[in-house]
Amino acid sequence: MTQIEEGFVEVDGHRIAYARTGPRCSIVLLHGIPTSKYLWRNVLSPINSAGLDVVAFDLLGYGDSSKPTNTDLGVASQARVIAAALDQLEWIRGTVVGHDIGGGVAQLLALDRPEIVRQLVLVDSIAYDSFPEPGIARLKEPVWDEILGADGFDLKKGLTKGLQRGMAQKDKISPEVVAEYERPFSGVPGRKAYLRAARALRSEDLVTRTEEIEQLQIPTLLVWGAQDAFQPLSYGQRLADAMPNAQLEVVEQAGHFLPEDAPETLARLIVNFAIGKR
Repeated sequence: MTQIEEGFVEVDGHRIAYARTGPRCSIVLLHGIPTSKYLWRNVLSPINSAGLDVVAFDLLGYGDSSKPTNTDLGVASQARVIAAALDQLEWIRGTVVGHDIGGGVAQLLALDRPEIVRQLVLVDSIAYDSFPEPGIARLKEPVWDEILGADGFDLKKGLTKGLQRGMAQKDKISPEVVAEYERPFSGVPGRKAYLRAARALRSEDLVTRTEEIEQLQIPTLLVWGAQDAFQPLSYGQRLADAMPNAQLEVVEQAGHFLPEDAPETLARLIVNFAIGKR
């Protein structure tokens, strides 16, 4: 059975939560919005069983990490925070895996810290101007302060709808899964933290660096759910076509939340790519 160590590192006075299977990890996993490192729970064990240690982070403002009120939570800022967190854990070099906005963080890590990124795996990732998607973008409207600030607002309902739209295997959407995704954002302070995270997303964090990203020579695997309703497959195809050393794998019976829909398939693809098996 995989032994998982949970802990925190401090970056700029903020606590960044992580879960890892060993002290010398070769794979890092980065989640998106509105998830947390919990997204990877069913991916950790099969990767570790293949002989690779892995670390999964909660981005700043998400999961069990700090939720500051006056700190930039955009993709570019998150990349700097994760780079510092990896330095704290004495990460040397390896495979960086990112889902959704975590994929944007991974792209910027590869640009700005190339010495620590050996390979990229982008899972239903944001790319170009694909974010924030409309459901997240609308949260920038002032009315949502009042809506999410109401004592009786049930965030679980919204998260359930998002999972139902974003997953192909809808039987996997249990009350326990929804509750764990809602837990870090529970109560009025938690929902306000969720708003801050959503409102911090700016497409220009990637758009301004499009040419650099497309010219990355790093080996890159893009894994996409064929039924992704939030990050259309066309974005993945466009990025795969543009990058000189990229390949695209499409998982047919999966949507946007591929780590929930097909964790074993995703773990196998990550492991095979990381060890150079085609």
